[in-house]
Amino acid sequence: MINQFASGQYYGCNAFDRRLMSLGLSHLRATVPEHDVKEHSHAGAHIVLATRGRYVTSASGAQREGPVLVYNPPDVVHRDRFAGDGGWFFAISFNPEDSRELLEHIKLPDFAMRSDDPSAIKQAFGLLQAAASSDASRLDLETITFNLLASFYKQNSLSPNPPPWLRRAQEMIADMSAEDLGIADIADAIGVHRVYLARQYLRHLGCTPGVDLRRRRVERATQLMMTTDQALCDIALASGFCDQSHLNRAFRHQWGLTPTHFAKLSSANHGFKCPRSV
Repeated sequence: MINQFASGQYYGCNAFDRRLMSLGLSHLRATVPEHDVKEHSHAGAHIVLATRGRYVTSASGAQREGPVLVYNPPDVVHRDRFAGDGGWFFAISFNPEDSRELLEHIKLPDFAMRSDDPSAIKQAFGLLQAAASSDASRLDLETITFNLLASFYKQNSLSPNPPPWLRRAQEMIADMSAEDLGIADIADAIGVHRVYLARQYLRHLGCTPGVDLRRRRVERATQLMMTTDQALCDIALASGFCDQSHLNRAFRHQWGLTPTHFAKLSSANHGFKCPRSV
């Protein structure tokens, strides 16, 4: 029998749990071993931002490095989990009644969806920081939340049927993000003109190849921060940045917080102790 969790219930232990009228905002440490996580569903829709560890999800969408942002509609069955020793995640929960209204009025997808939009992840980080602060009002939190939800609708409506070679260009940028790539290198490798490459990249992916390269470098650096204890200066060089200062600027521009703040946000070493497992 598949378990159905109540709205706001997860495999984890709360570092904080902030409840509004119909919205739950929780920062949790995953406490259940990977092999003990069973298939389950949630009565309400929810969004998960995984910020520490290796998060495994069956949601549709591009598999990228760095923070994982997933939208799950109500009642969708999944077995999303952290591999190995667990991790940290921020959960945004909607009650069942509001979930049905959201599906009807915002036209959100009726399937689990992983976002690869850096601006959406940046909004999720902003919501996490606001929820942890006593200064943020209910109106602030709800506004950020609904803007974040709208990003999933926007991503689901991107231009269809990109040319087959575009994925190869994306993969090349991802695989060689630490190198000094030029647009001619990519265009020559996949056999298209540089102008055509730039135009189709923007049309179908919403950004230029150069912007995608910088995003990939930040994602690579973030992934290393999420899964290793390497020094930031070493992470910067391994990710294609010339030094730590360059990484700091790019990281803050992409995610809205510094690498140091990110590391403190959900670290196994920041002193939080779970009182019990849930």
